[in-house]
Amino acid sequence: MFLLAAKSAAASQRQAEIVEVILRNGWNYFRSRIIKDAQPEQPALPLPHVLRQILIELGPTFVKLGQLLSTRPDLLSPEYISVLETLQNNVPALPWSEIEPVLQNDFGESFQSEFLTIEPVAIAAGSLAQVHRGILKNRQTVAIKIQRPGIREIVERDLEVLESLANWFSRDKFGQAYDLPGLAEEFRYSLLGELDFYREARNTEQLCQNLRNSRFWKPGQVVVPKVYWNWTTDRILTLEWIEGIKLNQVDLPEPRKKRLATLAVQVVMQQIYLDRFFHADPHPGNFLYIGDETQDRLALLDCGMVAMIDPRTQSILTDLLIGIVYERPKIVTQAIRELGFTRLEVDLRAIESAFDRLLRRFYTRPLTEINLAELLNEALKVPRENNIQMPGTIGLFVKTIANVEGIARQLDPLFPFVEVARPVVEQAIRLRLFGTELWQDAVQSSLYLSRLTTQFPQRFEVLLDRLERSELGINLGWRLEQEFLHTQQQGMNRLSLAILSMGSLVSGAILQQLLGHDPLSPPLIEIVSQGLLLSGIGLMSWVIIALLRPF
Repeated sequence: MFLLAAKSAAASQRQAEIVEVILRNGWNYFRSRIIKDAQPEQPALPLPHVLRQILIELGPTFVKLGQLLSTRPDLLSPEYISVLETLQNNVPALPWSEIEPVLQNDFGESFQSEFLTIEPVAIAAGSLAQVHRGILKNRQTVAIKIQRPGIREIVERDLEVLESLANWFSRDKFGQAYDLPGLAEEFRYSLLGELDFYREARNTEQLCQNLRNSRFWKPGQVVVPKVYWNWTTDRILTLEWIEGIKLNQVDLPEPRKKRLATLAVQVVMQQIYLDRFFHADPHPGNFLYIGDETQDRLALLDCGMVAMIDPRTQSILTDLLIGIVYERPKIVTQAIRELGFTRLEVDLRAIESAFDRLLRRFYTRPLTEINLAELLNEALKVPRENNIQMPGTIGLFVKTIANVEGIARQLDPLFPFVEVARPVVEQAIRLRLFGTELWQDAVQSSLYLSRLTTQFPQRFEVLLDRLERSELGINLGWRLEQEFLHTQQQGMNRLSLAILSMGSLVSGAILQQLLGHDPLSPPLIEIVSQGLLLSGIGLMSWVIIALLRPF
C-alpha cells in the first residue's frame, strides 16, 4: 500500500486511519490509486451514501468538508448535494468538568465571580463547540459558546492529510478539471475561520452595523446579538441572549406571514447585493421571530459562516440575476465565463444554447411558481458539465438564496421571490451606475489608461523590433477563422481612426498656437483649426465608445 508523505508522525497515523476507512467502505477508484497492482478504475467519486458514511466515520473535520461540498453545486450533482446536506454537527455535549478548564485558562480562576451563574448543561452542542447559558453580574443573560478542548489540533492534523491527498489526486485525470489544492486551501481557511471566535465576533458586529438601518425596513426591525468583548477570546464567544421563535414555527395570520417572508428575503438580498458581506447559513434555526402585536421583527444568529464579495464579483452576480430575470442567455453565459475558470477548452456557443433552453423551460411557468434556488442550481449544472469551476463564494451565494427562499415559501407557498428581490437588485444597479463605486472605477481606469498611453510607444517599438528580427511567432487556433478576421478588421479600423483623431487634434492645436502668435491670420485658418479639433474630438469619442463595446 502506498502512503503519501506526511509532515508528522501524528499525520502519518491519521493518514493510515483514513485509508482504512475509505477502503472498508469500498471506494474502488481510491483503491486503484493507492494500492500497487490493483485493477485500474475510471475516475469517479463513491456513491453519495457511501461518501456520506466515509465522512461521518472520519470525524468532525470531514463532516465539515461534506457540509462545505454541499454548498458547491458547481462541483457536485444534485444527488450528492442532497445527501451531503443531511450531515449534521450534532454530537453529545462534553461534561462541564471538561469545559470548565477552557474558561479558567482563558478568563482566569476567578471568572465565576463575574457571572451570577453559568448553566453546566449545554443547551446546544456541535462538533467544534457547545453553548451554555449564563447570567452576568449586571443580570444580562448571555450565550457562551465554548470551543471543545483539543479540537484545533485535531483539525490541523486532518487538514495536513487532506492537503496531501489533494496534491496527490491533482496529478491524475480525477483532478485535471479542478484545482484540488485550491479547494483544500479554501476549506482550510473556512474551517480555521470557524475556530477563530474573534473573527466570528467581528463578523457579528459587522452584520449588526450593516443591518441596523435600511431603506427596506424600519430601525430596530432586524436585530443581531451584541458581542461582550470582555468575555470573548479566540476560543470563547459571549453574546447577548435573544429569545425568539424559529421562522418555520411561527403562528401568525397569513398577511403577517407574507410580510415576514418579504422581510427575511430583503435582509438576505441586501447583504448580498448592497453590503457585499452576507450570512452564509440563514436556515430557520438562525432566523428568529422576535416581534410582537405591533411590529414584525427578526433576529439573525450564528455568524460563524459568512462570505464577502468583492466589487467585481458583486457586479457579475448582478448581471447574472439580470440575465436570469429578463431571460438573456448571452448575459448569463458571459457572467458564468467571468466568474469561473477552466483548465480545459470550452464551447461558449454550446453553453449559451444550454442556458437558452434552461431559461425558456423556467419562463413557461407563472412568476409565483419560479423557484430561483432551483433555477440557480440548474444554471450551475451547465458550468459543471463543461468543466468550468466556480469560486466557493458562488456556492455559498446559491446556498443562501436556497435557504431564505425555502423559509419564505414555508411562510407563503406562493411567495414571489423574484418580485421581492427586484428592488434590492435595482438599488445595486443604481449604486453601480451613479454611486461612489462609479467614481472609483473611473479613477482606476484613468490611471490605467494614463500608464498604458505612456508605455505604448516603447512597447510598440519593441514589438516592431522583434517582428523585424523574426523573434515573434504567432500560434492561432483556427476554428473560428471568419470571426477572427472580422475582429481583426474591426481592431485595425479602430486603430486607424485613433491615429487619425490624434493627428487632427495635434494639427488643430498647432494651428491654434500659431493663431495666438499672429492676430492677423486669415479667418480660414481659424475655421480649419477649429474643424480639426472638433473632428479629432468626435473621432476620439467614437473610438472610446467602440472600445467600451465588445467586438
